[in-house]
Amino acid sequence: MKSADPLSDALHVMAHLVGQEGPRTSEQLATCLPTHPVVIRRLLAQMHKAGLVRSTRGHGGGSQLARDAAQISLHDIYLAVGAPPLVQFGQRDNGGGCPIQQLVNQALQDGAREAQRLLEARLQASTLDQLGADFARHLAHHRSLEGPHES
Repeated sequence: MKSADPLSDALHVMAHLVGQEGPRTSEQLATCLPTHPVVIRRLLAQMHKAGLVRSTRGHGGGSQLARDAAQISLHDIYLAVGAPPLVQFGQRDNGGGCPIQQLVNQALQDGAREAQRLLEARLQASTLDQLGADFARHLAHHRSLEGPHES
């Protein structure tokens, strides 16, 4: 299974590692996404190469954050997955030399560059611990809406 959005997948997996006492296996993380554990292992290999996670083999092994989540920006994760373009769109081929098409393409390219800069700045300003805290608040809110559970 190939993901259409490796950044989203990486952020999702990394958020599941925030606040974990011990390592999580690729099988455990795959149930969260959901995807195949091989996809998770490939993603974790990218995070490991970037120094964002450390892995332990064998019984009781798995992956965990290599440093405090407050020291990992979402931009670090973006770079670890290869810095894919955050804004993508198709352009009509300019081979015909139509001046209108040239202007359309230029407007789209200019907008995409500006959006890319803004998104990267936002990723640089956000940390993994903030994402984890947002998740914890979201989870607590939804659990409070469920009310008490009967045994």
